[in-house]
Amino acid sequence: MADFQIFSDGACDIKRDIAKENNIKIIPFYVSLNHTDYYKEIDELSLDTFYNEMIGNNVFPKTSLPSVQDYINAFTEDLEKGKDILCFTITDTLSGSYQSAITAKMMLEETYKDSKIIIINSWHATGSQLLMVLEAARMQKNGIDIEKVAEVCEKMKVDGRIIFVVGTLENLRRGGRIGKIAAVSGSILNLKPVIVLNGGEISVGAIARGRKKAIKKVIDLTVEHFKKENEDYKDYLFTIGATNLFEEIEPFQSNIIEYLPEAKFLNSFQIGATISTHTGKDTLGICFVKRYENYM
Repeated sequence: MADFQIFSDGACDIKRDIAKENNIKIIPFYVSLNHTDYYKEIDELSLDTFYNEMIGNNVFPKTSLPSVQDYINAFTEDLEKGKDILCFTITDTLSGSYQSAITAKMMLEETYKDSKIIIINSWHATGSQLLMVLEAARMQKNGIDIEKVAEVCEKMKVDGRIIFVVGTLENLRRGGRIGKIAAVSGSILNLKPVIVLNGGEISVGAIARGRKKAIKKVIDLTVEHFKKENEDYKDYLFTIGATNLFEEIEPFQSNIIEYLPEAKFLNSFQIGATISTHTGKDTLGICFVKRYENYM
């Protein structure tokens, strides 16, 4: 195994046992349910508590990014052991986490002049960031050095996508992603936008009336992506994320497999507080990145 430490901010939504199994260290975001008191996601505020408040009590949470000092504290322990650092952050279009990490890197390089500290702006979040981090860990286990891992991941982030549907437009409105008129109109007409994260930017890939049709649009856009880009879906890893409606995951995946029968799915995951603060309840989506062997 190549001797460097992989980090990611908490936006990758990795389960703690999977992170431990793959020697990945997480730098969490902070979440507030009352806009005053902030707690570290997972470490100090469980997802059960978060969703009970957001869904059960109609709370609109807020998040705060990891500070420069959070990154310094996290990196220093491994730098002191002589390890290099490879860190992934959520796309910088959604958060300042990347800039915090870059600032920490610049400060630490003054002391640890012989160490490599590589920060990757993943251009992604949640499941696609998760897949990228896991691919980095797989490369590390296979003895690939830190520079090559970083080089591959910089290519990988270009090809990855997230395609998802939300249950309500209100969180997107409050986060400034859509206007008030669009949110109200969407609610009245039961319009459901299908959101795409591509190249670090969020866009509307399609609009459907009703959730069932919107989920079908997610599948259609996924299948169309591989045809349009002339890509072989078998070269990719897939995962499905949901905020709370876990009963939708199995039929959703089964429907995708009807069109992409040899797709390799990793375990589904629960979308964390950092992302669901912006997307709201009832979010369901598919995430995919290309396996690292295709870049070697």
